[in-house]
Amino acid sequence: MKKKIIIFIVILITVSVIGVCFWVHKEKQENIRIDAEAITLKEDLTVKYGDKVKISDFIENIKGKLINDKEINTEELGDIQVSFDFINIKNKKRTYNFTIKVVDVNSPKIFMGDSYTVKVGYNKNLVDVLLSGDDIDDNPVREILGEYDLNTVGSYDLTYSITDSSGNQTKKDFTLYVKESNEEKSKTKKVDIADVISQHKTENTKIGIDVSKWEEEIDWQEVKRSGVEFAMIRIGYQTEYDGNYVLDPYFILNIEGAKSVDIPVGIYFYSYAKNVNQAIEQAEWVKENLKGYEIDLPIAFDWESWNSFNTTGMSFNTINKVANAFLDNLQESGYDGMLYSSKSYLEKIWHPTKYEIWLAQYNTRVTYEGEYSIWQMTENGRVNGISDDVDIDIMYLD
Repeated sequence: MKKKIIIFIVILITVSVIGVCFWVHKEKQENIRIDAEAITLKEDLTVKYGDKVKISDFIENIKGKLINDKEINTEELGDIQVSFDFINIKNKKRTYNFTIKVVDVNSPKIFMGDSYTVKVGYNKNLVDVLLSGDDIDDNPVREILGEYDLNTVGSYDLTYSITDSSGNQTKKDFTLYVKESNEEKSKTKKVDIADVISQHKTENTKIGIDVSKWEEEIDWQEVKRSGVEFAMIRIGYQTEYDGNYVLDPYFILNIEGAKSVDIPVGIYFYSYAKNVNQAIEQAEWVKENLKGYEIDLPIAFDWESWNSFNTTGMSFNTINKVANAFLDNLQESGYDGMLYSSKSYLEKIWHPTKYEIWLAQYNTRVTYEGEYSIWQMTENGRVNGISDDVDIDIMYLD
């Protein structure tokens, strides 16, 4: 009798286990079906590099509720794995995964006119000096199509070609003129600071200068008497690409001289940085050499070697990241940052930035349409206390 009872219990337990397993399996399958049907993706899962998109931009329909409609990073080409959580119709938290493809559809850019003129015997590589680049590709393929001879006077019809790693290509037809150098240099008109003050000084502006070793020793008392209200002083420079960082030999004289007569000062550093790490290293160098000095105005990042940009291995995105790395580092240490550039490159290459702009445009008026805080209006200024030409700047107050 006991044996039969034991057998019955075993059978009952087995049947129960099987039943539970069947129910669990059925429930699991039902949940899988529900989750599979909960999300319907859009047919097109491609996105352009750099576009701002969220998870919901790729969802056609959802049975349930998206928990966090987060932004997707599209600053990397190729397949990107996306994962997100949602609440299904049974009020259960689930995870869903899908893949998008980030593509580059923008063609590289060539910045040149319909002609380019060089002196006979010109010894630089035209592929390097004719400014071009790509938004993303640090090393696009550049070439000049056609035959020419830099040692022979004449005109040559050529084509400049640049192709990025995604196959986007840009071509520009131009005429290369190789000429004898017998042209006289035109004399540049000098700009007296007294004239600048009379034309541009208002209650909302300050008139200033920017200086480095090229101005040599400065009589700062005379400079102040001339009406100078601020000075941007070069703290140092990088000697060349991958070169050393050098303190401007007149930096200490200049900052102490300006401060001694209560002229507010800002700082700039002339950079050849080719990557983010170098930019951060340079910002750290600037901070180290500023110890003991209080500055009143921003620290400017000055990168302007555009005639050799093609050789740096940088895309336009990369050069912008380099500038931001330098300025972000300074901001994190409590300094105000500023980007120095001419109108042309602000319009062509530099991205909109949260930092102030120091605009270089040698003109009687500004034609740059973006925002700027300081206008470097001439490099041929004349100021008492400085023996040679000096840059003159106008600062616009809030």
